[in-house]
Amino acid sequence: MEAETVDQGGAPGGVDALTKGQILLAAGIDLQRAGRAEEAIEAYGRAISARPDLVEAYHNLGVALRGSGRTAASVACFRRSLRLRPGHAATLSNLGNALRSMGEVDDAVELLRQAAAGEPASPEIAYNLALALRDAGALAEAIRYFDHSIELRPDRHHVRIERGLAHLLAGNYPAGFADLLLRHPAPVVPVRGKSWARWTGASLDGRHVLVRAGDDLAETALFARFVPLAATRGVPVILEGPDDAIPLLETVEGAARVVRRGGRFANVAAEVPLADLPRILGVTLDTLPAATPYMRVPRTPRRELPPAAPGRVRIGIAWATAAADGEAYKPGCMLTQFLRLAEHPDIDLFALQAGASADIAAAGAGALVQELEGIEDPTVLAAGIAAMDLVVGVDGPAVHLAGALGHPVWVVLPPAPAWYWSIGRDDSPWYPTAWLFRQRKAGDWAAVLRRVRASLDRALDAPTDETPDQTQAAAEAAARAADTGPGA
Repeated sequence: MEAETVDQGGAPGGVDALTKGQILLAAGIDLQRAGRAEEAIEAYGRAISARPDLVEAYHNLGVALRGSGRTAASVACFRRSLRLRPGHAATLSNLGNALRSMGEVDDAVELLRQAAAGEPASPEIAYNLALALRDAGALAEAIRYFDHSIELRPDRHHVRIERGLAHLLAGNYPAGFADLLLRHPAPVVPVRGKSWARWTGASLDGRHVLVRAGDDLAETALFARFVPLAATRGVPVILEGPDDAIPLLETVEGAARVVRRGGRFANVAAEVPLADLPRILGVTLDTLPAATPYMRVPRTPRRELPPAAPGRVRIGIAWATAAADGEAYKPGCMLTQFLRLAEHPDIDLFALQAGASADIAAAGAGALVQELEGIEDPTVLAAGIAAMDLVVGVDGPAVHLAGALGHPVWVVLPPAPAWYWSIGRDDSPWYPTAWLFRQRKAGDWAAVLRRVRASLDRALDAPTDETPDQTQAAAEAAARAADTGPGA
């Protein structure tokens, strides 16, 4: 969460235009605080019309515009404000935040450095600079600014969580997971009238620990590997999850029982969120359990794909990631970029995400991308992945489940990826069957998919006597070559 600042403005002036501008500015501030963003934007615009040099109105209009998702317009407003009031720390910070959200990380870092130099005692500006530095890959410096922000305001838990993500991205798992404990702060969780203490990793004298998986399938696939490790502590594990994930969770080794959420649990002495297991187990990057598969396609009735025709290659694609706000998904990469893979005559593309129909229709790709009925069911998704020769996708449920199943998966990533993808490497310490294709410039999915296509062409054109490992190595070499070639 980034800090945005609403400028309070100055005292009313003595001339009519200035007085009118100040009145409209004050009205805009009141409307913005009341959550009436569109009316606030209108009031700020009228204030600027009355007084084109009213610097506070440009600043506050920029904040309101960015809050409503119109980032490019907010950038213009912040830049105008800075022309009228150079070096203003709050405006520099807000402009830096806006540019960071647009992927212009280097410019964001420079502006936020200026803001931090102007107001070194501001915990918000230190925090914003830390976020930008983390995106730029300057992890040690980012952590120093997170530390500084926390020293100035120790009560800001979200800053500790973001610092934890920086530690994790840097490979310092103990420090990172310790900060992320704040995501699950309650020491005791009541369920159906019962309460259990948070498990510390200690023996429970023969009683069980309840390990809770959340609704995020990607997170479940990522952390399920720790269930067998938890079971080695001599504490029987009851693994709990949502109804649709139960068949998949039943394939994870180490659990004495797998139960649906909200059931009755006998002989339970403690509970723990699935995502908190690596902290409790003291996992480091060097001790990360990475053997796959640790999940399998459930042996339950499911929709089967007919066998592929001889010589055909099936590739499952996922161009969108799960949304946290209840929507089906949010854009990750445009489907049109993935259609580059459909140009090869021997490839059949399959959508590995729910709600794909609208994107396929909008792209006119009905003849190029096939939908799998019922793909919103994790069991069907797992079966669909198993039927593919390769999965290619953005960070989301399909690529995590493919990795957990030990299936070949190529992941396309932005320059500032989620912490578990690390930085500066093309392989994954979490998924041995994954190969990572990273953007060199924020938002440039076209270049990434060109590299994927080059690697795919090399793999498909490999001699038939090559082993799969040799084919993968050749594809990876082609990806590196494509990345340095013209137009990469």
